[in-house]
Parts: sequence; structure tokens; C-alpha cells
Amino acid sequence: MVVDCASLSSEPRMKALGSSFVDAWKVDANILGKMVDPAMPTNAASDQELQSLAEYQRWILHGAAPNDVALSPQERDDMFSPDNYRTGKATHQLFALCFYRKSKGSTPELDRLMQKIEERIAGEAAIDFRVTDLYLQRLAFLLAAGRPDLIRPRWVERAFAAQQIDGGWLETWHGWSRTPYRFSFDDELPTAHSTAQGMWISYMLKYRYPEWIEKNYK
Repeated sequence: MVVDCASLSSEPRMKALGSSFVDAWKVDANILGKMVDPAMPTNAASDQELQSLAEYQRWILHGAAPNDVALSPQERDDMFSPDNYRTGKATHQLFALCFYRKSKGSTPELDRLMQKIEERIAGEAAIDFRVTDLYLQRLAFLLAAGRPDLIRPRWVERAFAAQQIDGGWLETWHGWSRTPYRFSFDDELPTAHSTAQGMWISYMLKYRYPEWIEKNYK
């Protein structure tokens, strides 16, 4: 997300921040570097390293580098399932499929699958008003998938209104977490994950989809 923001912007500090991520992955030869540059030389991930990740993280790595990170038949079925996932699992599935389409190219079957998942995510966004980390993630990943047409202006307005005075975003919304029915009274500060997603929404709308702003606000 940060690296993509840097690629869209000409702002020197953002360029430097994006470069710092890429340089760190190059030095470590970390397989995660494949997400920003599939051609980046990296160490092969061991089975133990891959199994220490959540399944959705293996999906994303496979999507970014399908020739370097293999999935089990069951994991592949899960990644390409049209109906199995909701909420955060659905957004992560869409993100993995975005990487896969970038790596392998578009096909009618893949496009139909992604469209079904995109519309499900947009449907959830229409009824979940809590501006949590997941709220931001829905918007960010729909934009990353090339679906600004599914984004409603009110969703963006709520996301931007939730930005904190220090420029960051909170993970929760008045104590409500991204998990339905889970509530906490703990004091909270902005998190890197939520802030990166909020920032990414801003950059994509400004630089990648200026016609969306033109249509909805001018």
C-alpha cells in the first residue's frame, strides 16, 4: 500500500518512504518483496515459513509470485472459491486475486469471480457503518481491484472524517472492532495498518481515479 502510494505521488517524502520498504526487502531477500516487484530476487520461502503464515497471506504471496509460492490443492480451491468468505476474509481473498490477475493476466472466469466478490464486499460496505480497519479495507481493496464505480461518496466522506488529528486512522470505531459484536473500552491510538489503508484510499482517488472525484464532487 505504501509503495503504491509512492508510485502514484511525486512528493519526495512519500517517495523516500516507499523506497525504504523496497530497499529493506532487497537487503533481506524477503519473499514479501514479490508483492512490490515480482522480479525481485528473493530467498525461497521454506515450508515452515509458509505454514507460519495465515492462509490468506499464502494466497497473497501466491498471487504475487505464483511460480515461486505454491499452494496446496485445498488452499487453491479456497482462494478461488466464489462463495465461501465474508467480511475480512473476503477482502483478503480479493486482494490475493488482484495480485494473481496482475501476475497471470485477466481471464473471463477470473473476472467473473472477482466481480462476484467485489459486489459482495460493496454490499457489506452498504450496511456496515462502523469506520473500523475493515471499513477502510473494503474501500481500499475495491479501488485496488479497479472498481471505483462500486464506491459511494458517503463511504469516502466517513473514512476521511475518521482521520485523526495526527493524520492517522484508528483500528476501531468508538470501541467497535472489525469483528462484528466485539467491543472494547480501551484507549486507542492510530495504527500503521489502518493508516496505510486510509492513506492508500486518498492516493488512489486523487491520482488513479480523479474522474471519480470529478463525477461526485464537481
